[in-house]
Amino acid sequence: MSGVVADPSGAVIANAKIAATQTATNAVRETQTTDDGFYSLASLPPGVYDLSVEAPGFKTAKRTGLTLNVGATVSLDIALQVGTPTETITVTEDAPLVETSRSQTSTVINARSVSDLPINGRNFLDFTALTPGVVKDPTRGGDLTFGGQRGTMNSLTVDGTDSNNVFFGQSTGRAGSGRSPYSFSQDVVQEFQVSTNTFAPEIGRAGGGVVNVITKSGTNAFHGTVFEFFRDRGLNANTFINNCNSARKGNYHFNQFGGNIGGPVVKDKLFFFFDYDGQRNNEAITTVLAGGAAPADAASQAALQILRGYVGQYPRKLDNNVYLLKGDYNISSNQRFGIRYNSNRFNGVNFENSGAQSALEHTGNSKVSTDNLSGNHSWTLSPTVVLDSRLTYTKDDQPGQANSTAPEAIIRQGGQNVMSIGRNAFSPRYTNAKTIQWAEALSIVKGNHTMKFGVDIISQRIDNFFPGNFSGTYTFNSYADFFNKTPASFTQGFAGANTDGALTKPNVTESALYLQDSWRATDRLTLNYGVRYDLFAYAQPKVQNPNAALLAGGLDTSRINRDRNNWGPRFGFAYKVNRSGTTLIRGGWGMYYGRTPSIMTGTAMSQNGIQA
Repeated sequence: MSGVVADPSGAVIANAKIAATQTATNAVRETQTTDDGFYSLASLPPGVYDLSVEAPGFKTAKRTGLTLNVGATVSLDIALQVGTPTETITVTEDAPLVETSRSQTSTVINARSVSDLPINGRNFLDFTALTPGVVKDPTRGGDLTFGGQRGTMNSLTVDGTDSNNVFFGQSTGRAGSGRSPYSFSQDVVQEFQVSTNTFAPEIGRAGGGVVNVITKSGTNAFHGTVFEFFRDRGLNANTFINNCNSARKGNYHFNQFGGNIGGPVVKDKLFFFFDYDGQRNNEAITTVLAGGAAPADAASQAALQILRGYVGQYPRKLDNNVYLLKGDYNISSNQRFGIRYNSNRFNGVNFENSGAQSALEHTGNSKVSTDNLSGNHSWTLSPTVVLDSRLTYTKDDQPGQANSTAPEAIIRQGGQNVMSIGRNAFSPRYTNAKTIQWAEALSIVKGNHTMKFGVDIISQRIDNFFPGNFSGTYTFNSYADFFNKTPASFTQGFAGANTDGALTKPNVTESALYLQDSWRATDRLTLNYGVRYDLFAYAQPKVQNPNAALLAGGLDTSRINRDRNNWGPRFGFAYKVNRSGTTLIRGGWGMYYGRTPSIMTGTAMSQNGIQA
């Protein structure tokens, strides 16, 4: 929140005292105007504020009910009237503040929208589709596309910290991807901001869009909610596939439930918030024999009888448990400390690789286990200098189990897949990632400039065990071949000599430096500019393919290129066409660097002709 303090003639007032009080916690942040009459309160937590302005020889001005949304940059000029500070003029806000200094295109999904709008599945990321230019990515479930960019180009931050699974290029826990339905409960989301372009240098690692989420905190009043949503097969029609195969309606029981509570431990000082969200989803998956009728010969008919034993309905479970515990401590008027722990435990039974082939519905289980521990410290070093420190640890484990010890068998007839049985070709497998993020940001107000300098380092250590075809796959070109046990082909993978085989460690360290400035050039024009530098340091493969022709062609399979020229300049402006700021022109330009998902570098490590 920033602005200019002036007297009735328009002359600026230096050294005026500014105090912003968050009404829910009575936390106070203070500053004073510069010689240019400019003030800036950086890094204020989102919420509702009362603002007071005092200066000798003038009446105290109070603005109450000021709503500061997540990621907002609000300009609020104050005109003082001549009088004594003991006299107070209070103005109550009854409309949202207009961000007249923001350059980027962004949309805020506020607390009321999150609470009241219906979504199927309680994944709050689905709300981002309310933003212009944002739709579900048709190429991969759970992803979002911003302006046509692929879902891997986006970034999710929660309470200012990174919340992405860098390996798969999705959010932590791969929420909404068909596995874990959500990693953070919808009920813990206070509000979030969706930025689609021209965002500031402090925001990076995204070439598409950035979703910036703020979770709820405790306040001076106790608040809590309890909820339950229930659906059953009695409310559903039968499926198209079941009707085509004269199959009965499958079992279905979908229950989501939970609640939260938050309040003070020590009034005005220490607060807590706790939330639990559970899902129990039981449904039936129907397997069928694809293709036309089997030939009439004895072998084909015998095979048909064997495979009919696999036809039917299999129970599939998608159970989820999510917990969040958060504490906030107002150490003093100059220091705030917060800590948050979020846990997600998802268990999917008869799930892994479901539907990937014509009838492969019973070959494995999928699990997700994520833990996220984040701490932040905001320290006002002086009225015009604020230091923000953040440290986050995330563990994201995603194992997949096999339901069968038998190798995969693909049965074909007339060139068409009829059925697949046995374990899928890559189970059991796992992808485990441990991530540490450290970020520091220093905000300085000087004249009519609000400057910010920062460093942001993310270190992710990954173990990816993907035994593609290590258990073997048989392919039978006909029913008769299956019955006679005469496969057309058998494929199996093996670990290369002196290698880790199916295990790769595509670690990555992401380092970023940035500096930015918001310059209020005139009372109507604000310029936002800066630069960011990103370095993505990928782990190098252990194995080199010694093929002379490859090496002669400059193809070294033990080297992944590291770009060291990822400079991202940014420039934007916001211009008030009229002095009231009801009509604005925004614009901007920038260079942005998205992540390369580690699944790609991991594949480069394993698929080199030597590793496996």
